[in-house]
Amino acid sequence: MRKIMKQGKIVIVLSGRYAGRKAIIVKTHDDGTPEKPFGHALVAGIDRYPRKVTKKMGKNKLKKKSKVKPFLKSLNYNHLMPTRYTAHDISFEKLSPKDIKDPIKRKTHRFQTRVKFESVYKEGKNKWFFQKLRF
Repeated sequence: MRKIMKQGKIVIVLSGRYAGRKAIIVKTHDDGTPEKPFGHALVAGIDRYPRKVTKKMGKNKLKKKSKVKPFLKSLNYNHLMPTRYTAHDISFEKLSPKDIKDPIKRKTHRFQTRVKFESVYKEGKNKWFFQKLRF
């Protein structure tokens, strides 16, 4: 059987604080780890999506409305729904589950994730990923 949860796959979080939010799988742990003995994945997702912009808006307003608030979290596979989309242009090489536990490293990684997400959003790639899920 083929592996569905792969690095770079866009998923939807189904339960918890970030339910209904889109995320990208950064690292997978199919067999689990000693702390979490179940299949889980480290995901980077969007907590607050960019707002709608128009041509009339000025530079400052565009800048404010194009902000993205990311989240980094380790989630059980049962709480993730894979989609058909992938995001190979957004890469997270140096991110590990140990970095998420340390508050200072988590803050720096969250900022780096925000910068990556905003640059991809401004390039116009993966438009579906940056739109709020309507349900």
